[in-house]
This record gives sequence, structure tokens and C-alpha cells, in this order.
Amino acid sequence: MSFATHLAEVEVDPESGRVELINFYAAHDSGKVINPLLAEGQIEGGAVMGFGWALTEELKFDNGRILNPNFHDYKLFSIKDIPQITPILVETCDPNGPFGAKGLGECAMVPTAPAILNAIYDAVGVRICDLPATSEKVFNHIKSK
Repeated sequence: MSFATHLAEVEVDPESGRVELINFYAAHDSGKVINPLLAEGQIEGGAVMGFGWALTEELKFDNGRILNPNFHDYKLFSIKDIPQITPILVETCDPNGPFGAKGLGECAMVPTAPAILNAIYDAVGVRICDLPATSEKVFNHIKSK
């Protein structure tokens, strides 16, 4: 069993609802880290997947037909959108894992969206409960507050 916690720093424009990720911290207890560079890369990759899940990626349907079937309309994060990511490796020894290691795969993505949504709440006081937290959703929540 692996454990992780993420922290996001965001700026939210209350006039447009635009959310900009400024910094992102990801602490992971993955047991004995056998390959630190690979572990950090796994954390960064999972975080970037979570950024899209939290803020931009939305598959839209109309009567079972996908309305955004290409990368022009389905918004993925690009390198210019990615903030500084600080992976933090917390080493423990798991007596049940190989060489004391634990897993790191999906755990790198799971806490990302909640960290971003909590940062939005901290910044502007609106709670977004459905993903993605698009500019339009954030703006409408701010406006209705």
C-alpha cells in the first residue's frame, strides 16, 4: 500500500474563472525507492495526467455521439501549461514489498484533482464538485456566490 499527498498553488482570475497552476508539490511514501529518477518521473507524469483530469479534459456527448473526438477540441495540457512540479520521495521500508518497495503508479494521479479543487476553494471560496473545473464552471460558481 502506497500513500501520497499533493498540494497545489493556483491563481484564479475572478473576472474570467481562469485557473493557472503556479506550483505543485507531490509527496509519496513508496517504500524503498529503488530508482529515484524513475520514481520522480512517475510522480510528474501522474500529476500532469491529473492536471488535465482536473481542469481541461472533458469528453462531450450528444445522443451517444462524441462531440470532441480530436485533440483540437479535447483539451490536453501542453508543456507551456505545466507548473513547477516538486516530487517528494518519503522512504519507508515495507516488509511485504520487493526490497522494501511499494507501488507508485496510479497513486501519482489520484490526489491531484482534489489538491487543485481545494486550492481553487482556498483562492476564491467556491467549491467545484464536478470535473473538469473549467474556466466557465469556476466563473459561474464565483458569480453565483
